[in-house]
Amino acid sequence: MVTKQEFYDHMNDLYGDNLEDNLYKTFKKIVKIKNKGAIKELQELVNMDKKHRLAYRHALAANGKEYTPLQVDQYLSMIAYALEHIQSEE
Repeated sequence: MVTKQEFYDHMNDLYGDNLEDNLYKTFKKIVKIKNKGAIKELQELVNMDKKHRLAYRHALAANGKEYTPLQVDQYLSMIAYALEHIQSEE
């Protein structure tokens, strides 16, 4: 399992120190996912192009969750990193 320090080192390499507080907590939950359908859905999220990321952000906003483009990018990068570790632990 990736330590909190390793996780934030990785994310800091991508985004600097401007990170959301709860990313590691969410990362740990994702790494524990075993459901193949849920994993596939997460893979589809991280493979979205810019147009679909914007649509995703609007869908989140319509459900009351306002995120900046940077926050969405960080979240999707965190999911991609978690997916790498799900696959390596299988």
